[in-house]
Amino acid sequence: MPAPSPLPLTAPFTPLSGANARDLVARTHGLVVDSMTRLPTERDDTFLVSTSLGRFVAKFAHPHDSVTELADQLAVLSALDRSYPQLPVQRIVATVDNSLMASVVDEAGQSRQVRVLTYLDGEPLGARPRPLEVMRELGALHARLATAIADIGDGTTPRLLGSPTPWNLLAVDHYAPLVHHVADADVRHLVREVVDDARDALLPAARTLPALLAHNDLHGDNVLVRSEPFAITGVLDFGDMTRTPRVADLAVAASYARGRVGDAGEPWGAARAYVAGFETEQPLTDDEHALLPGLVVLRIAQRAILNSAIAAANPTAAEYASRNLSAIARDLRELRQSIPSTIGARA
Repeated sequence: MPAPSPLPLTAPFTPLSGANARDLVARTHGLVVDSMTRLPTERDDTFLVSTSLGRFVAKFAHPHDSVTELADQLAVLSALDRSYPQLPVQRIVATVDNSLMASVVDEAGQSRQVRVLTYLDGEPLGARPRPLEVMRELGALHARLATAIADIGDGTTPRLLGSPTPWNLLAVDHYAPLVHHVADADVRHLVREVVDDARDALLPAARTLPALLAHNDLHGDNVLVRSEPFAITGVLDFGDMTRTPRVADLAVAASYARGRVGDAGEPWGAARAYVAGFETEQPLTDDEHALLPGLVVLRIAQRAILNSAIAAANPTAAEYASRNLSAIARDLRELRQSIPSTIGARA
């Protein structure tokens, strides 16, 4: 599946005001809103909605987002609700005409798709350092969720394609040209080296593996947890869901693991724990083990490129998009310097 021009990812738009958002969800979903609180995001308008019936999350898609891709996301959430109720994901709140989302025109004249989801309690996994055991537990949950999403994607007629997003690790020709947005010259040079190395052997080998529908963005801000007693209470944001090899989806999540446990320990320890947890549910093949470390490093390079590009293109999202760039640069240097031949059960 070809990836699009990265323009939609970085295209600016006029943010929605809280007052306009309140009026729109009242019309589309019949919600009597007590308060609307904006939540930080990279490229849409998302609000925490408080009502007498409880709290909800209203998401107003970027004006350039594909209606078909949004419908695929909602189809997966609906199927998870029906067939995998034990998985901690948001549920869809239907519109007043019993649809999964509604088309609106905002105060700036932009066409937007709005959907409302249930609110899940918990704090972001990335809010504080976590022990390695949490990485193992999250890896195991990821494997169960990955199985469910892949089954849903292939069990639908026609099968669900997700998004041809530049956040797909294999879509290198659609994120590599944006490397000039990486401001630090040394980091930019290292990112180019990582991408060039990946083109030669890593990505051709990854493209021989089956492409499955995958979440593709399981990082610390998209996972909610409860501390006492510890539990994973939510997996959020299916906006980067795409078809990609299983090992690429795993590499995406494992690339964030070090930042979730703090700076202590050897650089690859958190990723090893995450993969070990994943393999309690889904053992990897020898080919996947060989590809995984390089894909983890490539994901970090991809984050450096795309987060820099988003911050440069859209001032309203710049603070959120660039918040982790210093940690990304550190992880890129240290993980690449000590890259192992394999990680996981067969290491």
